[in-house]
Amino acid sequence: MQARAWCDAKRREPNRVKQKSTSCRPRYGSHLSVAGGGHHALHEAVRLGLGSVQVFTKNQRQWSTPPLREEQLQLWREAVVATGWSDSPQRIVSHNSYLVNLASPDTDARARSLALQRDELERCEALGIAWCVMHPGAHLGMARKPNDPNRLREPASDDEIAGLDRIVTALDQLHKELAGFKVITCLETTTGSGTNLGYDFAHLAHIRARVRAPERVGICVDTCHIVAAGYDLSTAKKARAVLSELDAMCGLDAVRVVHLNDSVGSMGSRKDRHAHIGDGCCGTTCFHAILNCEELRDAPMILETPKEESTHDRQEQEWDLVNIKRLEVMRTLTTLVLAAVVTVMTGAGVGCQAFGGGQRAGQPSTSRSKATPLDPTPTEQTKLEAATAFRKAGDHEAALALFQEVLDKNPLLPDAYGGIGDVRFAQGRFADAEPNYKRAVTLDPADFQAQYGHGRSLQMLGRTAESIGAYQRALVANPSSAEVNLNMATAFLSLGDARVAAQFAERAVQLDPRSGAAHVNLGVAYERLARPADAIMQYQAAAELLPQTPQLLTNMVNAYVADGRYPEAVNTAIALTRLASGPETYERLGWAEFRAGNYDSSSVAYRQAVVLDPNYWPAWNGIGVNALNRWLLSEKKDSVAASEARRAFRASMQSNPNQPKVLKLYTTYGL
Repeated sequence: MQARAWCDAKRREPNRVKQKSTSCRPRYGSHLSVAGGGHHALHEAVRLGLGSVQVFTKNQRQWSTPPLREEQLQLWREAVVATGWSDSPQRIVSHNSYLVNLASPDTDARARSLALQRDELERCEALGIAWCVMHPGAHLGMARKPNDPNRLREPASDDEIAGLDRIVTALDQLHKELAGFKVITCLETTTGSGTNLGYDFAHLAHIRARVRAPERVGICVDTCHIVAAGYDLSTAKKARAVLSELDAMCGLDAVRVVHLNDSVGSMGSRKDRHAHIGDGCCGTTCFHAILNCEELRDAPMILETPKEESTHDRQEQEWDLVNIKRLEVMRTLTTLVLAAVVTVMTGAGVGCQAFGGGQRAGQPSTSRSKATPLDPTPTEQTKLEAATAFRKAGDHEAALALFQEVLDKNPLLPDAYGGIGDVRFAQGRFADAEPNYKRAVTLDPADFQAQYGHGRSLQMLGRTAESIGAYQRALVANPSSAEVNLNMATAFLSLGDARVAAQFAERAVQLDPRSGAAHVNLGVAYERLARPADAIMQYQAAAELLPQTPQLLTNMVNAYVADGRYPEAVNTAIALTRLASGPETYERLGWAEFRAGNYDSSSVAYRQAVVLDPNYWPAWNGIGVNALNRWLLSEKKDSVAASEARRAFRASMQSNPNQPKVLKLYTTYGL
C-alpha cells in the first residue's frame, strides 16, 4: 500500500461543524490529585463546582501497583453518589500510565505495556469510569524533522504505519481479553515530539478504522497538543477548518474527551508544555471554536493547566477556577456580541435558559399561551405569594391548600412544589418534604431554594451522600451561599472526611464571618486534621458569636488538651461543669485534670461523674487509670490503689463489655 493512498483513504465526508446556539456552559473539569484516595478528587471537584474530573487510578510512573481494595472501591462509589454523578458516569475520566507504549517495536516492552494498560482498564471498569485517555505511543524508528511545517500534509512514514498497526493489534487483544467492558479507550492527540504518534488526525483515523471493535475506541483532543503539532486555529475560519478536518478524518462524534490547555510553544513547535488559559499560543479563537462546537458539548472539558499557588488569597490560588473564568470569557465573547445585535434588532431579550426555568426569550410572562409550563400566570403568582405569606406566618394548612390549588391548574410549576416542600420541612415532615423538593428541582434545576431544601431534607433523613449532590447543585445556582457551604461541611464531617469539610467550612466563614456555626464546623474539621491550635481559634471565635453550650465547651477542652494547653483545658472544663452538671462534663474535667498532672483532682471529678451516673463507664475508666497510676508509682505496694483500680475496671466492663483496651490493662497488670 502506498503511504499517500493510506492517508487519503481515511478521509470521509465531514459533517458541518455546528456552533452552539445557546450560552449553556460546557462540562468543565480538571485533572485532580488522588492523594489519600481517589474519592478525594471527586469531593474536590464538588467543592470547586466542576462538572467533570480526570484522575490517575494509580501511580502513573510505576510499572507495578497494588490492586484496588474493597475499602477504596466503596469510598469511590459513595463519592460518586455524593457528587450526584451516579446517573452520568461520562463525567469521570481516567488518564493511563505514561509508561504505556503499545507502538513499541520491542516485543518485551510492548508486552509490559499491554499488561499495564489491561490493569488500567480493569481499574476503570471496577470504578465505573467511562473514559480512559491513552497516548498512542512512540514507534521508536526514524523521527521526522522537528519543525517541518508540512509534516501534517505528508503521507505517514513506514515507521509510523508500523507503529500504528502495532497499536491496532494490541487494542484488539485487550478488547478480546476484556470482552464486555464498558470503558472506552480515548486516543489522545499529541504534539509529535520525537517519534510519538497521534500528532496527525490521520493517525487516529488509521487506528479506529482497523480495530475490530471501533466502538470501544474514542478520541481525546488536547488544544495545546494540536496547536503545537501544527494545526492553525488562529482565526475563526481556520479553527472551523481544523474541526472540519477532524470530523472528516475521525468524526467529531468519536471525540469523547477534550483537554483544555494553552500552549507554551508556538504553533508547530512540537513542545508539550501546558500554560494557563490565555497565557500561551493557542489563542481565543481556538478555545471559542472548541467550546462552542455542538458535537462536543457533552464531552468532559478537562483542564491540565499548572496548579501553582499564588501568594494572595485562596481564590487566586485556585487556578482551575481562574482558567474556567477565562474560558467562559472566550466562549461567550462572540455570543454576547451577537446577542446584543439581536436585542437591538428585535427589542426582545435573548439568551439561554440553561437550566430550563424562567421566561423564554422574547415571550411575555403574562401570556399563558406563549409562556413555558414553568411560568406562573399573574393569578397563579398572586396565589403563590399568598401561600408563601401563610407559610411564613405559620399557617401551614392554608399555605398547603393554596399551593395545591395552583398545582391543580399548572402541575408543572416548580415554585408550588418547592413551597409544599418548605411547609413540610417546617412541620418536621422531612420524608414528605423530600419528594416535593425533588419534583421542583427536576422541573427547574436552577431553583436554588428548592435545591437547598432538597439537600436539607435528605440530610435530615440521614441520606448524607445524596444531600451532598443536592447541595452541589444548589452551589451551581448560587456559589455564594454561606448556608449551603456550611451544610456541606456538616455533611462531610458526618462522612468522616475532615479535609473536604474544612474547605467548605472555610468558604462558609469567608462568606459569613458572623456565623458561629461555621466557625464551630471549621474548628471540628481542624481538630480532626490534627490542627488543634487552629481549632481553638475557631472555637474562640464561635464563643464570641454564640451562647455558650456544653458541646462548644467540650470541643474547646478537647482542643486545648490536644494542643498541650492543660491549664486552659482545666479552666474550660470547670466552666463546662458549671454550665451543665452531668456525668459527661465531670468526666471531661477529670480527663483534663489527669492530662495536667493533677491526679487527685482528676479522681475527684471522675468520682463525681459516677455518683451522677453509676453506669457511666468512661468515668469508671478514669478512676481505674488514676488508681492504676498510683499503684505503679508505689512500685505496686499500694494495695488500696490496686483494689480501687480493680473495682473501677470491673464496673466499667459490666456497663460496656466491648472494651479490649480495658481488658488488656486488667489482664496485663493482674488485677
